[in-house]
Amino acid sequence: MENLDTVNSRYFLPDPQNEGETFKHFQFGSGENHLQILSPSSSRVQIMFRYSSDQSMMQLLLMTDALRRQGASEIDLFIPYFPGARQDRVCNQGEPLSAKVYADLINQQQYRQVTIFDPHSDVVVALLNQVRVVKNHQFMKDVVAELGSDLILISPDAGSNKKIFELANKLDGLAVVRADKLRDVRNGAIIGTEVYCEDLSGKTALIVDDICAGGRTFIELAKKLKAKNCKKIILAVSHYEGSAQERALSESGINAVYTTNSLRDFDATEFLNVKNIWQYMSK
Repeated sequence: MENLDTVNSRYFLPDPQNEGETFKHFQFGSGENHLQILSPSSSRVQIMFRYSSDQSMMQLLLMTDALRRQGASEIDLFIPYFPGARQDRVCNQGEPLSAKVYADLINQQQYRQVTIFDPHSDVVVALLNQVRVVKNHQFMKDVVAELGSDLILISPDAGSNKKIFELANKLDGLAVVRADKLRDVRNGAIIGTEVYCEDLSGKTALIVDDICAGGRTFIELAKKLKAKNCKKIILAVSHYEGSAQERALSESGINAVYTTNSLRDFDATEFLNVKNIWQYMSK
């Protein structure tokens, strides 16, 4: 695959900095999107798309059509965060299989290749045509390089175990501590968190997961890790929604959050460390 720095016909969507140079976009008063490609495109094109809402999905479809009408015969889509991945099964009667709905929309565009970053579920990978998965390994190597020694990886729940142990092998065999969510069997509600170790004195606990939404899972987990005498607690997530209250994360014992701008741009702070997603998408 070409390095991202060597491809000429590349369109970032959305990209306020380049909008007006490569394309223009606006919305009619009645709600419809309009998009116009301004720069000539070649027959082989890459779209670097960050999902931000279902409104942005419509912009992607319009850009794809516009590029094809300009002569682009092969289009590669880079979509780091794939929407609907957390709705990869129908849990209650009357619900849609959201992951399939989004995947069908993408498949209908017949992209030459679809590249996603650290997807929440293998179901999404199975649903997408011509899919290429970039794992979080290089991202986590960069995080570990900044944190130093005495690290231990924390798997936040049973669903993360497979990915965490694979990651540990890529990180020269870092030790892994498993955790799990305790649920009320009557309604599935989370009622607690269990960490399967006795003492973590002097260790930096690195919690690794794919998505941080409200952050409750990590807040409850951090409290348990703090009680086990961790020196530091770091949260590293591939996709950060920005809806979690950082004060609550900090008060729970989390010292810092590492993430990417896969969904949108965030201002980096002493607490929030943000990596550029595009540096990982060609790995």
